[in-house]
Amino acid sequence: SHVIPNMGTPSAPHLPVVAAIREEIDIPLFHAGRIADVATARHAVRTGLVDMVGMTRAHMADPYIVAKIERGDEDQIRPCVGMGYCIDRIYVGREALCIHNPATGREETMPHHISKTDGAPRRVVVVGAGPAGLEAARVCAERGHRVVLFEAAGKPGGQIRLAARAPRRQDIIGIVDWLYAQTRRLGVDIRLNHYVEAAEVLAAEPEVVIVATGGLPNAGFLSTGADLIVTSWDILSGAVKPAATVLLFDDHGNHEGYSCAEVIAESGSKLELVTPDRALAQEIGGTSYPAYLKIFYNRGVTLTLNHRLTAVQKRGDKQAAMLFNEYNKTTVERAV
Repeated sequence: SHVIPNMGTPSAPHLPVVAAIREEIDIPLFHAGRIADVATARHAVRTGLVDMVGMTRAHMADPYIVAKIERGDEDQIRPCVGMGYCIDRIYVGREALCIHNPATGREETMPHHISKTDGAPRRVVVVGAGPAGLEAARVCAERGHRVVLFEAAGKPGGQIRLAARAPRRQDIIGIVDWLYAQTRRLGVDIRLNHYVEAAEVLAAEPEVVIVATGGLPNAGFLSTGADLIVTSWDILSGAVKPAATVLLFDDHGNHEGYSCAEVIAESGSKLELVTPDRALAQEIGGTSYPAYLKIFYNRGVTLTLNHRLTAVQKRGDKQAAMLFNEYNKTTVERAV
């Protein structure tokens, strides 16, 4: 996680080390390490810090970086946001995919270059302007179709916009910025603040409808107390401020819960993170999970494994969380 700097670290954090090496040797220097954008790469070469720059993850987000520079389309480069999804996957034996570019690693079936349709342009309606809806609208428009994109919120981005509220993950807003800019460049009819029902969709006379409305937080697994809890959306959006003592239950083991836990811990709350898993951060890769654990240990977060939240009850001015251990079939209670 230090050698391969990830989201939440400065751009090109190892360039000072390279500069120190440059002062001592006179052989050509080649360096790679979170140099994710052309401006930073250009700076490193022009100032003589390096002779050549490696932009590995940046080329996974957009393998046509050099071609776009050569033809004057530098502003069209799909940016790497430093998520580390690509490299974290290969460390657990999976293919190297990109969180931002769905064609990366799937080139046999999903080309990077979108060709024009061979048939007549169609009228396409996309419902939801999160990353999936924006990408669907972009591809359809690149194909030459006439696209209307409906979004209930006043801004595009969906849950990416919410996830980017966590300070260490703010760079992922670059996904939304690029996709939205592309849809506007391609002439997509974008209608924000539109919570559409079937009648309005049909009024657009679509030949194709793509529903990309995402999901909502779900507390339906609780036997009681679903009305007493707050969700990660509430915390990350700022709608609810973390209380003095907080219990966060996470059964995904991924960034959604852990970024929320990080925000709560950094706010000064006394936090207990509870998971039914037998290990922490099971879905978060090797370049990413250390940052969370460092914060949790520095902030004194209590980490509880092998327990599942089953119910929440009101107890005076506190809440009682019931935690069930699936191995010895016991329930313990936490007051928060």
